Amino acid sequence: MRVVVDEGVPRQLVQALRDRGIDASRFQGHWTSKTNGELIRAVEADGFAVLVTNDKNIADQQSLRGRNIAVVALPHNRRRPIVERVDDIADTIRRAEPGQHVVMGLDGSRMVVRATATGPVTQAMPAVPPFDLP
Repeated sequence: MRVVVDEGVPRQLVQALRDRGIDASRFQGHWTSKTNGELIRAVEADGFAVLVTNDKNIADQQSLRGRNIAVVALPHNRRRPIVERVDDIADTIRRAEPGQHVVMGLDGSRMVVRATATGPVTQAMPAVPPFDLP
């Protein structure tokens, strides 16, 4: 599973994910000026299965219905707390399925939103410990 880490996420997460066996890549420069919809299409077209971002609103702005990509939204973009929680982030990535938007909360919640023909369906993933912020 190929994963791309958005430009707003600490770059150290890429290597930390690789160390856990996830094929992670940095955000590519030619994606910088794209809207969220264009970005999702471009990342998917380049063969990525998961986009890791700190933009929790992507699901509200872009439907992932019928997409072959999942979006995992982190609760913030502070380097130390994100890298310290790489195991929980890696677990979330591994659980994410195409068409899902998974939002990790500061409280450790992990909510999955999937767009369906009748509207969004939300379900909880097993929670992880809360994130500690300085």
